Amino acid sequence: MDTSDFIKLFDNIEFSYTLPVILLLLVLILVVFINRRTIKSGWRSLKTRHRLNRLGHKQILNIHCPDGLGYHFTLDRLILRHDGITVLVEKKYPGKIYCADDIDDWTQMIGQKSYRFKNPFYELECQIKAVSACVPGVPVDGFLFFDSQAVFPRGHPQRIFQLDDIPEQLVQAKQRDAAPSVMSAWKKLQAMPKGKG
Repeated sequence: MDTSDFIKLFDNIEFSYTLPVILLLLVLILVVFINRRTIKSGWRSLKTRHRLNRLGHKQILNIHCPDGLGYHFTLDRLILRHDGITVLVEKKYPGKIYCADDIDDWTQMIGQKSYRFKNPFYELECQIKAVSACVPGVPVDGFLFFDSQAVFPRGHPQRIFQLDDIPEQLVQAKQRDAAPSVMSAWKKLQAMPKGKG
């Protein structure tokens, strides 16, 4: 086998592998193009979860909390701060949201259709009271989190946030150690049953 035979053999092998690789890349590009919205949504969801998971000193997800009437409900997320505990209720409402602190029903606009839903601050207040009853003497506050699919054309109340406007008290919570009374209350909350995540 001389040099020219070797070069011909190499060219044939290279061509026989090049075509399938090119076809595979084209199929991959087509699959990504077809699923681009799903991929984008998944990426946004991953980014949101990552940013929320970094809030506060520690967190408890999907915790069952007694409602004071012999039943319980599941809290989305509790966040340990140096000076208290924050209840975070996560909402996924795409579209334009029209809201205010003190109105009974809020409105969601998707395209030309509008949908009314109960003011979620009522739910948040019930959850704050229930957590406060479990850990008396420890400051408990709460926020509503709306993901990036929600838009607030007329603004929103202070206790609502999105990824681009996270409250400083949640971001800076790691700069100081939690007070002993807050840590004691946190351990009590950690012992409560968890829901399925």
